[in-house]
Amino acid sequence: MDLLFPSVKSQSLSSALASEPTHSLIVNYPVFSLAVLLSWIVAFLTSTVGLLFFKRWARSMALYSTLFSPTIFFFAGYMFGSGLAVAVSYAGHLAWGAVLALAYYSPLNDHFSIK
Repeated sequence: MDLLFPSVKSQSLSSALASEPTHSLIVNYPVFSLAVLLSWIVAFLTSTVGLLFFKRWARSMALYSTLFSPTIFFFAGYMFGSGLAVAVSYAGHLAWGAVLALAYYSPLNDHFSIK
């Protein structure tokens, strides 16, 4: 959202965040960091498509890639966003949690059984 409405972010806070050092793992091992990030993105997107087609493997892949997400965000370092961007992000996280809950604990669970 901040890319669409850049004026809602404070320029002084944005420049202060830009002056913060990046995490040493990303700086010292950029190829490894990129490989881990791309693997996580592929797993997350693949599991999302698999959930749409009720593939049994997609539920566990979606769960594990979601549980791995905090590790990615930990190494990403500090983040700064407007209230609107944070609200949309929280809404997205809640919706994704609802999708995972429905995949495991609802009548949709029967659609994921092996046929």
